[in-house]
Amino acid sequence: MTVNPNQQDQAEIKLSKNNRVKISILVGVLILGLIVTIFFRIEDFQGFVTENIRLTLVASLLIYLLLGLTFIPTSPITLFLALLLGPLQAALLAALGNTLSALIEYKIGQTLGDIFDFEEKKKNLPFNLGKMPIDSPYILLFGRLMPGGVRGLSYVAGAYHVPMKLYLPTTLTMALLSAFFIAFGGDKLISLL
Repeated sequence: MTVNPNQQDQAEIKLSKNNRVKISILVGVLILGLIVTIFFRIEDFQGFVTENIRLTLVASLLIYLLLGLTFIPTSPITLFLALLLGPLQAALLAALGNTLSALIEYKIGQTLGDIFDFEEKKKNLPFNLGKMPIDSPYILLFGRLMPGGVRGLSYVAGAYHVPMKLYLPTTLTMALLSAFFIAFGGDKLISLL
C-alpha cells in the first residue's frame, strides 16, 4: 500500500498544528501560573477556605476522586490541606477521599475484568500470576506500599473480584495510616522550616 505524498503532507501539517496548540496551552498555563504566583497571598486564600469550609471539603473530595482515576499521587493535596485546615482535618479528609477513590477504581477494575473475561484469561498469565493470592489481607495491605500499588492494586482487586468485606477494611486501614503519616509528618517538617 503506497501513501499519497499529498496525504503525508496533510498529516505533517496536522501534526504541526497539534504541536502549536499544545505549545499555546502550555504557554498559557505557565503565564496563568506566573500571574497567580505574583498576586497570590496565602493569608487571603486561607481566610476564604476557613469561611467556606463546606465548599473546601466538597472541592477537596472532588480533587481526590479525580486524581484517583490517574496515577498522580494525592500527597501534595494532603500536605496543602494540612497547612490550611490542620493535620487532623486534612488526614481525615484524605482518608475519606482516597477510600472513595479506591472504591471507584475497584468498580472500574471489576467492570473491565468482566468485559474482558479476566477470570478465563488469568489462567494463562505468565509466572503463575493468575494464581497470585490478591485476596490475601497481607497483599491488600502491603501491596499499597509499592510504587503504583495504591492505584494499581485497586484495579487488580476489582478484576480479581476480591470480596468487598475484605477489600474495604484493608483499603481504609492503609488510607488512614498514610493520610495521618503524611498530614502530621508534613506538618511537623514544615514547622521546622
